[in-house]
Amino acid sequence: MASLKLLFVWCSIVIYLCSLTFAQGDRLNTICLYDKGNFTANSSYKANLKHLLSSLTSNNKIDYGFYNASYGKGTAKVNAMALCRGDVQPDNCRSCIKNSSSELTESCPNQKEAVIWYDDCMLRYSNRSFFGNMEFGPYFSMYNLNNVTEVNQFHEVLRNLLNNLTKEAASGDSLRKFATGNSTTASSQHIYALTQCTPDLSEKQCVDCLNNATSLLPQCCDRSIGGRVISPSCNFRYEQNIFYDSTVHAVTPSPSPSPSPSSPTPSSSEAPSPQSLSPSPQSLSPTPPPPSEDDSKSPSPSPPPGPTNPAAPEEDTKSPQPPPAPTNSAPSTGKQIAVPLLLLQYLLSTSGIFF
Repeated sequence: MASLKLLFVWCSIVIYLCSLTFAQGDRLNTICLYDKGNFTANSSYKANLKHLLSSLTSNNKIDYGFYNASYGKGTAKVNAMALCRGDVQPDNCRSCIKNSSSELTESCPNQKEAVIWYDDCMLRYSNRSFFGNMEFGPYFSMYNLNNVTEVNQFHEVLRNLLNNLTKEAASGDSLRKFATGNSTTASSQHIYALTQCTPDLSEKQCVDCLNNATSLLPQCCDRSIGGRVISPSCNFRYEQNIFYDSTVHAVTPSPSPSPSPSSPTPSSSEAPSPQSLSPSPQSLSPTPPPPSEDDSKSPSPSPPPGPTNPAAPEEDTKSPQPPPAPTNSAPSTGKQIAVPLLLLQYLLSTSGIFF
């Protein structure tokens, strides 16, 4: 009997520890920018970075999911920014940022500039100041492996929904620029979407960033029932099934347009023209994320769209864009598995186990 109680206790502990990891959502991508400079193990930059990342995760006064701070002076100064998805609860947000800090410093052990994305949060740091700047690169995209029916109709409704959510997110304040919504096509296909910008951007900067992202729809997600484009300054996502917490940020569903079977399939020429982007494609040296149990979830970083850097070599401007990576049709919801602590205490006391 005691052995059964012992087995149950250990299983409960394992489940609890796993739940802390699953609550972060999936790790999407990590990029170390090797050409932005390195630091040594005993440098002031590393000490300042460690202090700054620790201060971000220990700040319990911030409950709106956006952190930006600097620490240090001169060449040892570190700038950091963390952004949680707008529907993520504060405790889960801080947990995601803490986990991101550990993962990012392990993946990029001596790079002065790096960025990591999870489903629930993003973390980036650099020796240069990027606060208030719209930076679309480095970006990456992911798409759902399943295709839609009534493609023209679906994309017309999707474009209208994303346009509305772009305006709504951009009109947010300095604490949150986040919007969610849904719409339904004439053939009853449901679309759920979200848009988000870092709150340090102006309204115009947010619109420009999301326009850059949505302009990639024909390349990244054509015919897919779900997809996303993610950059340091903004991101959007859409799926046929709800993937966000609708109770946190509820909006009125967008009206569905009348059927238009004659409307053309969207092409890249119909997408909004991207604005100037930073940094240039040649400055990026992405590090692929760790292997996943499902290869379809591994994102492919891509060079920023839009006008080609005139100073770049001609052969770089002609290199084809790598294909976007697929995403799960059933995204992580980030729900934690509760473990009754009183039950654990009781089982531990009755089984005679002490730690």
